[in-house]
Amino acid sequence: MNQRVFLSKTVRLTLLLLSMLLWGGCSTSTVENYPDRPISIICPWSVGGATDRTSRQVAVFLEQELGVPVNVINATGGRGVTGHSRGLKARPDGYTLAVITGELNMLHWQDLTSLTHQDAIPIMSLVDGAAAVFVQNDSPFQSMQEIQKYVKQNPGKLTATGTASGGIWHLALAGWLDFSGLKADDIKWIPMNGAGPSLQELASGGVDLVCCSLPEAKTLYESGQVRCLGVMAEEPLPEFKEVPTFISQGMNWNISGWNGLALPRDTPQPIVDKISNIMKKITSGEVVLQKKTFPEFMQAAGLSTRYRADKEFASFLKSNDQTLGKLLTSDAFSQMSSRGTGPLVFPGLLAIAICVIVVCLSVQKKVHALAPEVSSDTVTSQGIVNAALVLSGIVAYLLFAEKVGFVLTAGAILFLLLWKFGTRWWMSALITALFIPGIYTLFAQLLRVPLPRGFLGW
Repeated sequence: MNQRVFLSKTVRLTLLLLSMLLWGGCSTSTVENYPDRPISIICPWSVGGATDRTSRQVAVFLEQELGVPVNVINATGGRGVTGHSRGLKARPDGYTLAVITGELNMLHWQDLTSLTHQDAIPIMSLVDGAAAVFVQNDSPFQSMQEIQKYVKQNPGKLTATGTASGGIWHLALAGWLDFSGLKADDIKWIPMNGAGPSLQELASGGVDLVCCSLPEAKTLYESGQVRCLGVMAEEPLPEFKEVPTFISQGMNWNISGWNGLALPRDTPQPIVDKISNIMKKITSGEVVLQKKTFPEFMQAAGLSTRYRADKEFASFLKSNDQTLGKLLTSDAFSQMSSRGTGPLVFPGLLAIAICVIVVCLSVQKKVHALAPEVSSDTVTSQGIVNAALVLSGIVAYLLFAEKVGFVLTAGAILFLLLWKFGTRWWMSALITALFIPGIYTLFAQLLRVPLPRGFLGW
């Protein structure tokens, strides 16, 4: 009797916890009251770079206009997959804004994610800066021609960084190498989470070159700690007229990196319109903060701006995606692609592995219990059925995880497999409620692996 009471209480507690999880995940503020709580801006790159500085400046102005706290979260890792996924796959309720960069139009070409610009509602493009190449102040190289000549004679000897492998600055440098008749990997690329840590690595002598935008290196450049050998622009930048272009050095190569503000797809139109209208006011200079407008703050930071709103930004995203796609699928850049396993696979495999372990233990227990009566043929047949069920679970995860989300998909699969293999339903529910959030916390929070969040944001 006491055991039944205990089991009854356990079942009720489990159901209560699950219902609280579902209720908490589905509760959202109404559009009419938007915003009535803090807003997050997800920046996909590290503190100190142009994207981070832009994100924080946008946050300050939005906070003044919206009347609620606006916080910047640097979600780095996965070559930009983590931040872009976290921003664009967030619940589309207007409380998570995404700062998107050129990597968004590159990652899917590299098979790192299924995420594309079509998963974003573009609000406003902000920074558009040409790539540039930097060396230490005491570097023996004085021009890009000297770099070019040295690399031809010593392929693989120089190291460079600026962003993650396959990021926009990596693409810019590799593109120049290809233009120069060299291999895209003749300069060894060291992956970093943004220009900030990359420039610090250069200043400390950890790498030979850094490729990023001039504004990102403004502090170290103006203090004389680094020198700029050239900028990949069609003409000299107004703020850095002394820096020669690649074109002026006989190399007809130019490319730029950009960033902008976006909302997750399916965000209600009234919220989109509100954010869009406020950003237009901010970027036009109508909003003043500490006696300065947003364009004045950006200019003071040395950031090259290009404000494209709504449909114009959407058109740019489409054309930029096509341009970068042609580069990344060409023979010269094929080695920069990571065809194969994506970052979303590992958590699913871990969840399935747990299922397999549970299944094996369950089958082994039954075989030992029934060993005198059960034939080997029966055990083999049952094993085949069990294996088929596990494979079905894997297929179901691959088919539904992106749309439904990791938590619901992996949770449903684990629960059904446990129940099918003889675990009582309440115990199956309890194990699922413990394991799946644990796996989600491990990968999404601690290891910062982007997981499919689905329509509920899980």
